[in-house]
Amino acid sequence: MSPWTLIENDRLSVRISPQGGAVVDGHTAEGVPFLRPYKGEAEFDIADCACFPLVPIGNRVEGNSFSCGGRTFRLAPNAADPLFIHGDGWLEAWEVTERRADHVELCFDKPEGFGSPHAYHARQSFSLACARLALQISVTNTGEIALPFGLGFHPFFPRTPLTTLFAPASDWWTERAGHLPAERVALADDVDFSTPRRLPNRWLNNCFEGWSGQARIAWPEQRLGLEIEASPALRRYMLYAPDSDRSFFCLEPMSHAPNALKHLETDPMGLVMLAPGGIFSAEFAMTVFDWSNNHG
Repeated sequence: MSPWTLIENDRLSVRISPQGGAVVDGHTAEGVPFLRPYKGEAEFDIADCACFPLVPIGNRVEGNSFSCGGRTFRLAPNAADPLFIHGDGWLEAWEVTERRADHVELCFDKPEGFGSPHAYHARQSFSLACARLALQISVTNTGEIALPFGLGFHPFFPRTPLTTLFAPASDWWTERAGHLPAERVALADDVDFSTPRRLPNRWLNNCFEGWSGQARIAWPEQRLGLEIEASPALRRYMLYAPDSDRSFFCLEPMSHAPNALKHLETDPMGLVMLAPGGIFSAEFAMTVFDWSNNHG
């Protein structure tokens, strides 16, 4: 019996893994992937998945510590990276709480300690409607003190030689050592996605600010396109495109900038302070369309 949960309709099929609260893969009814195909072994590996949640933060935290309310909190590295990265949810087992043919819900409870001070209850839902996959995530602070929280999604998309991206933003963060953000500056010409363009043939691992929440990916070779919509809580994205593997790229809608925890007391950069019992939520949707209908 597969450890994964399949949701499908007459347009799309998506496999969900309770381990990591992740999307394993997603295909059209014709078998064309609109998310990175899963190439892992029988035992699920989150590194090979198509999308995982970012909760209670996304990206790295410089120095594995942050200050809040006059206290300093320590974070333990949680992956191969020397810095605490992407929070806890992507590495833990989630519980399936509801399942239908085209819908599944998961939840996860994180106690205080175990590498980070956050205690929370997280919920995710994955729903299909026609050619649309909608993801929703929420987090409730179940701890005894107010702490900063952030949310996001980390999808992996196929990258072909002719892939184009439309994802308008106002500016971006350059990258420094340790894969941390350096300066917020005007967009370089080759990463101005205010009109559809191919990704540059170089390493990208940058946060883009001032995003509308709308994006579009096109795979002309497959005659396939994908419309992306993110809720107002997610108004920036990380763009990750490694130069060592050009079979995929990531556009990660996020509520906050990378390394935001380190700057919390001067600028929260999108992080939300949640008092005990406080709730923060965000949504992200992908709609597949026939690219040939728009291009003859």
